[in-house]
This record gives sequence, C-alpha cells and structure tokens, in this order.
Amino acid sequence: MSNYNILQRTISKNVSFSGIGLHSGNICNITLKPSEADTGIIFIRKDLKENNVIPADFRHIYKSNLCTTLKAYNSDTKILTVEHLLASIKGNSIDNLIIEVDSQEIPILDGSARGFDDIIKSAGTTEHINKFKKYLFINKKVTVKNENSVFTLEPFNELKINCTVNFPEPIGKQTVSIGNNYEDIYKEVMDAKTFCFYEDIEIMQKNGLARGGNLDNAIVIKDGKVINSDFDNSNNYFAKHKTLDVVGDLSLMGLNLIGNISVYYPGHEINRLVMNEIFSDYSNFRIYQHNKSDNFISTESVLTA
Repeated sequence: MSNYNILQRTISKNVSFSGIGLHSGNICNITLKPSEADTGIIFIRKDLKENNVIPADFRHIYKSNLCTTLKAYNSDTKILTVEHLLASIKGNSIDNLIIEVDSQEIPILDGSARGFDDIIKSAGTTEHINKFKKYLFINKKVTVKNENSVFTLEPFNELKINCTVNFPEPIGKQTVSIGNNYEDIYKEVMDAKTFCFYEDIEIMQKNGLARGGNLDNAIVIKDGKVINSDFDNSNNYFAKHKTLDVVGDLSLMGLNLIGNISVYYPGHEINRLVMNEIFSDYSNFRIYQHNKSDNFISTESVLTA
C-alpha cells in the first residue's frame, strides 16, 4: 500500500472550461472549485435556482445505458455523461470538488479523459492536512451478471482491473489487465476515446442522443473498419476505453476500492449493478483509513441512505 496517496485532496484554484455535450449537443460551461475535506464530489446546476445540487454518488444514478446520468433527490434535476470527468478526478487522486455547470450534460471534449486531465492539472492539487482517505476493501467474492456482462470482485491487496470486450471486427476480443491503484490504471487508459458503430448513430439520434458526436470526439466503426483517419487500433484500445468508464463509474462509491476486478463485456449498467450489490450486504466489504502513523485503522463510517 506504499504507493497510495493517504491524504484527501482537492484542487488548488478555480478552473473553467466549455464544450459540447455528446448526447444533447448543447454547450456547457463548467467551473471546477476547491472544496472542504469530507465533502466529496458535488455537481451544482447553476442554470437552475432550486434543487440544483447533485452528489456524485452511485445512489443518485438515474440512467446507465449509453452514459451515466445522475439525478438529485426529490427532483428532476439531472446531469448526464459524468463518467470521463469523474475518471479524471479519481485518476488525479481528488476526493473533494465542486463542479458548477450551466447545462444538463458534461462536455465530451475529445471523447477521452485527456482534456479533463489537462484542465485539472492546470489547477493543481492541495492536500487536506490530517484528513485521510477512506479505502473500501472487498472481503469476499461478489459477482453480478446482466445479459452478456459479468462483473466479479475478489479480495486483493491492491486495485487491479481485468477488462475484456468482445465486439464485431475490427475490435474483436480485447483484454487489458492493469493494477496497483486508481492513478496508475487511469494513466494507462485516459487517452482512449469513446466509440460506436455507424449503424447505431441514426437510432441514437432518433432517440435524442448522439447529437453532439463527430469524428473528433468519437471513434466510429463502419463496415468492419474504423473511419477515423488518424486512428491507431493497437494496445487493446477499445478495452482501455471501457476500463476508463469503469474507473469513472466506480468513483461514485466515494471510496478508494481495493480488490481484484474482472469484468467481461463492461458497460455503465453492469457498473451500477455491481455497486448496488456490494453495498447490499455489509459483509461484502470493510472500510479503513490511514492514521497519522501510516497504518490502516478500521472505521465505522459506512455509507448510509
């Protein structure tokens, strides 16, 4: 565990950026702001005057088909496509952050987490002195199945993700196996862009989705070939993007996961289901945090509704 950051972090200063939403096609202006220790990641819809706060918490997931959508309690306030930004936040070891937005969807930027990473690094990070991160250790094997997807977690002494996808050509079967911690995993997968099949685009657009998609922010596959001229299909690219989504979605637990993950045919819905399954039985996990002597101590601070 010596390679883990133990103190909670936030960003050092405000940073703002804008971009188009992949599904809505709307421009969204975002400001990331430092936050206090133990406050977590919070979205604030500045375009709304009431019921505009949405915690980045898996219990707030509203939809999880083509993207992860969060919803406020007792309100219709939503925020779409949070997964890549959340992956970058987690990959930069940030625990507490305010995310102010003026639209319903987080920008897609270039379709990967690279743009978010550059923005966060421009703001810098600050540690919360004597405020320690919490770690969720998996106690026993947990398996969730949903249609073609299978997600398994097992006890392990670090975080390891084994992710396998199996799509028609040119993707085929791809597997990535990356371990140690969120930061190291994120570095390996953050440049992998979202992707889709050309024949699905018209269906998505008829359902009000993919209105902001283009060849600059998505990899498109048509007739068994990638039509993006600058694409290099190497190093299990598509499995890496799905791993990026796993990192972003699992960050909604608000804890630093320690365990061995094996996921076949991953997606936002199976990610949601496995988080629900973990917390459906407290014997599935234990929560620890560091103390000042750099040892793990048990804590009773489990999630409550």
